[in-house]
Amino acid sequence: MKEMTKKERVIATLNLQETDRVPIYDLLYNDAVIEYFTGKIPPPGEEGLKITCEAISRMLDMTRSVTGPSEPGIFIRDDGFVIRRDRWTSWIEERPFKDEDGAKRWLVESIERLRNADVKEIADRYLEYFTKILNYIGDTIALLAQTGTGLDELRHDLGIELFSYLSVDEPELISEYLDAYTDLQVSFIDKIADKNLSPCVLTYGDIAIKGRLLHSPEWLRREFLPRLKRLNDAWHRHDIKCLFHSDGYIMDIIPDLIETGIDGLNPIEVVAGMDLREVKRLYGDSLFIAGGIDVSQLLSNGTAEEVRKICKEAIDIGYPGYFIGSTTELDNGAKLENVLAMVETAWKYQLY
Repeated sequence: MKEMTKKERVIATLNLQETDRVPIYDLLYNDAVIEYFTGKIPPPGEEGLKITCEAISRMLDMTRSVTGPSEPGIFIRDDGFVIRRDRWTSWIEERPFKDEDGAKRWLVESIERLRNADVKEIADRYLEYFTKILNYIGDTIALLAQTGTGLDELRHDLGIELFSYLSVDEPELISEYLDAYTDLQVSFIDKIADKNLSPCVLTYGDIAIKGRLLHSPEWLRREFLPRLKRLNDAWHRHDIKCLFHSDGYIMDIIPDLIETGIDGLNPIEVVAGMDLREVKRLYGDSLFIAGGIDVSQLLSNGTAEEVRKICKEAIDIGYPGYFIGSTTELDNGAKLENVLAMVETAWKYQLY
């Protein structure tokens, strides 16, 4: 088969068709890898973003959530959350509430903010940034956006303990927040969706952990899956495919996810119990697959030879309709030689 462009390779894989080689899909937040491909360690700011994008353009066929490193420090969100940033990551340092009553008040205010958000301004600002990213990453395909139901954001902001309490004590308020968030996302989709910008997006919800679902199937079928279907339907109206992302062990809920209209599955977290071979056997005729190369142990602590072996096995199992890539992202924990082993295997491994 003749050499394909990245766009041809990605579109063929999205449609479960044969390609010249397996495409690579990942997120790049690794200083050593960026330095290897560009000769530079990215600083915070616009120059760091350009350097990161240069590395992405040289190694990946498809990516998402493109950003450069942040200046370490603290900033305060409009709703009072104190956030600490440290280069490639950030976390909540302090919440604007201390107990369930305070969290409930914040939740009511958050619903109001979502309902009153200026969708056009949000979409215009996002498209300006995304267009800049496309110019920086060259012929690499960037997923147009990542859209969720608000479940991840709410659970993260409240913390798992207060989220659990409010799910029992104020279930209607939780549902109202998820509705408001999903409504905003659907309006956002209708303003930015353009197949000419990208053929695929990410829809997401981290609904599982190691070995099991994080929420009961009944709760997910009531509170998560119908809203996920709204997002997938909105993207499909614009003929854009949806790659669904959830960490953890999600085998028990994949049939339900397929009913919501997902087109692909990511990241196939093997340390959580996910099995690429089983996913491909059961769902490979209807879903493309992205991921499956463990970053927490294999890419971080394994040898390059072990990585090459696992990558060849993954390609043999997943192709066609398979994007090779890590099970979350290429962060600074992944060893340079192991990331290169994955990338070079994808580039050189013969499919025929």
